[in-house]
Amino acid sequence: MGLPSASTDMGVFALERLMEGPGAWRGLTREMALRWPAASAGEIIFALMSAARTIEAHFLQGGPAHDGAVQGYRLAGMIGLDIYALQVIGVAAPKARDLLDWWEIEGARDA
Repeated sequence: MGLPSASTDMGVFALERLMEGPGAWRGLTREMALRWPAASAGEIIFALMSAARTIEAHFLQGGPAHDGAVQGYRLAGMIGLDIYALQVIGVAAPKARDLLDWWEIEGARDA
C-alpha cells in the first residue's frame, strides 16, 4: 500500500523548500496548510520529517543542505505542539485548516 498522493506531494514540496537555502523554510508550514487544508495535521508532520530524513541521507552533516534537515525536524516538532494544543481544546483529529485557525488565534508565525 502506497502513500496518499497528497502526502507524496507535500513531501516533495517540503523537500524543495528546505533545500532552497537559508530562510526558505519561513512560511513553509503555513503554505502547506493553505495548499492542503483537508489533510490531517499529522500528514504535514510526516512530510516534513520525510523531507528532513531524505536530506540527511543524501548530504553531509554540517553542510548548507543539512541546515534544511534541522529546520524540517524543528517545524515538525512545532506542528506536533500545535496538534497537542488543539486536542486539549477538543479538536480530536486536527486538519491543516484547524492549524490555520489556531495560528490566527495564537498570532502569526514564520513557520
